[in-house]
Amino acid sequence: MLSTLKKILNSIALIPSVLALCFMLIAILQIGIAIPVPEDSMLSGLVITEKADVQFILAFIIGGIFTLTIFSYTMVMNVLNRNISNYSPRLIPLLLAEKHHQLVLGFSSGTIIYALILAIPIASSHTDSFPKLAASLGVFFAIICVFLFIYFIHTVSQSIHINYVLSQVFIRTEKNMLKQHKTHEDFRIPAGDAPYKNRFSLGKAGYLHQPEFDKLLTFCQKETIELCLLPFPGQFINREKVLFTYKGDLSREILQQLSEYFAVDHEVPLSVPETGFKHLVEVAVKAMSPAINDPGTAKSALDYFAQLLELRNAYPYYAYDTLKISQEVTRSLVSQQKLLKYCFTELEPYLKDDPLLMDYLQHIKHRNDLAE
Repeated sequence: MLSTLKKILNSIALIPSVLALCFMLIAILQIGIAIPVPEDSMLSGLVITEKADVQFILAFIIGGIFTLTIFSYTMVMNVLNRNISNYSPRLIPLLLAEKHHQLVLGFSSGTIIYALILAIPIASSHTDSFPKLAASLGVFFAIICVFLFIYFIHTVSQSIHINYVLSQVFIRTEKNMLKQHKTHEDFRIPAGDAPYKNRFSLGKAGYLHQPEFDKLLTFCQKETIELCLLPFPGQFINREKVLFTYKGDLSREILQQLSEYFAVDHEVPLSVPETGFKHLVEVAVKAMSPAINDPGTAKSALDYFAQLLELRNAYPYYAYDTLKISQEVTRSLVSQQKLLKYCFTELEPYLKDDPLLMDYLQHIKHRNDLAE
């Protein structure tokens, strides 16, 4: 239940769907509840009583906003295609997750739904009553859509630039590390392997997302459960792979509740800090591939990569592969040494033909060797 709820909250369709439903409710309420407009009020100038005029305005709104929505969709597809070709397809979830794009889509879709619903009673020949402010309110929504479209063009123009994309990767990764640190401040080093013999497999194949450790810790403390998470977040796990081991005997109901704290699916786990490092490495590798050969983009990716490594060095628990974040929960994670090995092994074959980038890469490696 928790994992399903988390998927819904993180879905890119949530905000547009909620906004569209709100507009639909506004339209239904206008049809069902007659709103009196006094003749001497400021709103009296916005009242349109001729059916033909209202139909024309609503039809114009539907056609105009629909055209803007299609144009917006085309622009997004062009941006995504550019990022796939020049940078890395792994950046697509990061671009799609931006909330302002979802707000623009939701408001535009909601305006179309609003006009469509109101067009039904106005076109009906069985009644002469219809909302008197429907057309004016629709024009107001359409004007907002135009301004949102201008803002959308601005944000899409920004997202084309690789420096903006890299900075977004950097900001998200830094936030993820800081969020994780809040539950890892009181870490301890476990004495040997976790002595838990009972095993639990989730029965799903996919990427393990970052658990919400604060909620997991609260649940384990409440139920007096001790467990050890074996795979590290971001790792691909097979159906038969053991997710965690635990102490004592736990009922099927408790194990089911525990499994809700671990999401496994095909989506890129953006909440995992190591995903940001992976994205930066992929951008640098793609930039230095023979088909593109863009040292400038690779250098920018390495700049953010080096800064993130310095930030990661500030957290002492990254010196270990396994740690106890509380008395109840032991977890695996990617140590700094392993992360450096993975990243440099991937980068060096592609950067070896550029002496300046290789010197910079060696400088990053040397600086992190000193930090260890």
